[in-house]
Amino acid sequence: MTPKERVHAALEGRPVDRPPVTALYNHLYYQDHFCELTGLPPHEQWRWRYAEPAEHVRLYRAMIELAPFELLQPQHAPSREEREQTEIVERAGEWFIHHRAHDSWTPVATRSGHPTDYTHNERQTVFDEADARERIVIGRHEDALAAGHNDYLDEVVAQLGRDHFILSGGVAGPFWTSHFHLGLTNLLAMAIHEPGLVDLTCRLCHEQNLEAIRQFAAAGGDAIFVDDAIATSDMISPAHYERFCLPYMIDAVGEIHRLGHKAVIIYYGGVMDRLEPIASIGADGFLMEASMKSYINDIDAVAETIGGRVTLFGNLDPVGVLQRGSDRLLEAEVRRQAAAGRKARGFIMSPASPVTPFTPLARVQRFIELGRACWKTP
Repeated sequence: MTPKERVHAALEGRPVDRPPVTALYNHLYYQDHFCELTGLPPHEQWRWRYAEPAEHVRLYRAMIELAPFELLQPQHAPSREEREQTEIVERAGEWFIHHRAHDSWTPVATRSGHPTDYTHNERQTVFDEADARERIVIGRHEDALAAGHNDYLDEVVAQLGRDHFILSGGVAGPFWTSHFHLGLTNLLAMAIHEPGLVDLTCRLCHEQNLEAIRQFAAAGGDAIFVDDAIATSDMISPAHYERFCLPYMIDAVGEIHRLGHKAVIIYYGGVMDRLEPIASIGADGFLMEASMKSYINDIDAVAETIGGRVTLFGNLDPVGVLQRGSDRLLEAEVRRQAAAGRKARGFIMSPASPVTPFTPLARVQRFIELGRACWKTP
């Protein structure tokens, strides 16, 4: 079977020669390990991320050959205008991203590992309905396509889509994206004290998600994901989950299916107290976090409870097992995950979270090797 055939079969509950092996958010893996995978210096990653599509995919192919995950997630493309206005330049022995349009110079990180940083927003800018409707502006998918944001995805689908399964992109759930307007801590408090405003921000953010889903689907890949961030037991109650998250997940998955794509849902947190609502979403694939932070996500119990209704991704611990564990521990955990996966409608071997910047290529290759060998049928 080709990777494309194998993943489609797994997501549809049809027989496979072996489970597909992947790591979701693998576009981050190829960023984090760019130097290791290409042999190029760190500044070349930024040149790659602003390259013309054919050159971008040429390097992408080389990285895939060394770390052949079976659900490919292409990089997001800057607009054509931004690519044309951006250059990677050396000045006095240091490398910079030069944005010619406004003549700004941003130093390029010269260390290996994750090349960008992130902190959650704690600033509130939306205080009432008028603010929400003014500040939460819905970008049209047609405009994103015209600007060239699908260019890398289009090129990956054109060059690799015949044999490779393309996870074209994804969105975060609207409860999470509301924090960009309300502040994260405020959002969690407002779910109790100002639920009406949270309802409104969720509705507006969901409209933007639907536009993004339509943008990704236009490329003609195979699947789109929805990451329902902070919708888990370590963050909110089942009642708040069913109010602020579940309806939008059902609608987003319905739109993904309407557009002819498979839908994968992701929960980075505790899920055991909300498995039935999650199963009701109707997604094709479901990935959950590894057990941590005082909650337990038991893949065996999940397979027995809802595995007949959705294909499960593995939830192998990416730090304690993949990055730091012994080879014996990695092999044992791969086998344990596969045994649980046999109880589900379908199974895809995967770590629970993205591969860390500190996990060497040899370890990733060993994981892929073990995942491919863990269960085979004639």
